[in-house]
Amino acid sequence: MKIRKKSVVDCFNCLDDCRFIGVTEYKNYLSLINFFLSLIVFIPFGMMFFKIWKKHNVSIHNYKEEYHYFFHFFDLKSFIIMVFMMGVGIVLRKFELVPLRFIAVFYTGLKAGLLLAGINFMYYFIQEINIDEQEGGFMKKYTNYAFSYAVLAMIVGVFYREFTKYNGFVGKTSLGVAHVHLFVLGTILILVLGLYCSKTDLESQKQFKTFWRLYNLALPFMVIMFIVRGVVQVLGVELAKGPNAAISGIAGISHIMMGVSIVLLFLAFKKTKEVK
Repeated sequence: MKIRKKSVVDCFNCLDDCRFIGVTEYKNYLSLINFFLSLIVFIPFGMMFFKIWKKHNVSIHNYKEEYHYFFHFFDLKSFIIMVFMMGVGIVLRKFELVPLRFIAVFYTGLKAGLLLAGINFMYYFIQEINIDEQEGGFMKKYTNYAFSYAVLAMIVGVFYREFTKYNGFVGKTSLGVAHVHLFVLGTILILVLGLYCSKTDLESQKQFKTFWRLYNLALPFMVIMFIVRGVVQVLGVELAKGPNAAISGIAGISHIMMGVSIVLLFLAFKKTKEVK
């Protein structure tokens, strides 16, 4: 099976074994010293994964062909490292060679580095979308953005299902609405806007340009806060008044940004004319 070299799949190849072990154990070992130890783990691994990202990002970008087999995205050395790291992790957990505190601290720091690499791949993918926009017209831009939100929605949906199942959680949680927001406000709305722009001069409106920048900042921001709140709910962590208020406040800011962007969109609609 072949996939495009600019496929969103590239964005998540670095997250090879990014399951929930470690994060779920952290609820039993919440302390300042453990956060500091996780940071110490994160720094060297984050730097290593960043170098790997830069190396393979350049190689992927330099491919002349549009389609490649998935195993072309990394060299043999990188696949060996992946297999070694997954193998060591399986052995450590299977035979209980290390205490759970080590699993919580080390795995969280390690996977934060992996997450950073995945975010970097996603950033590169967004850059490629902008290049496609210049080369293929505005309709391709909306399609690519809608597809990106659809992929993110599926990933968040899988995370919600597996994370709650792993923790035996059956109640209501903010995680349950995160993927829905990405599908509806991301994929569906942007596809509709793309079709609307193809028939009108909406994209040329000043309010729409401001809406577009603010909206694509506010929506991911809002979904991230849904995930943060949902993880806390699933893990059953009792937050102090300060952190709890901070999460609610930041989520509120993202909702305000969304509200402002929607107002800007309707102001742009009012000035829009049909293009013949």
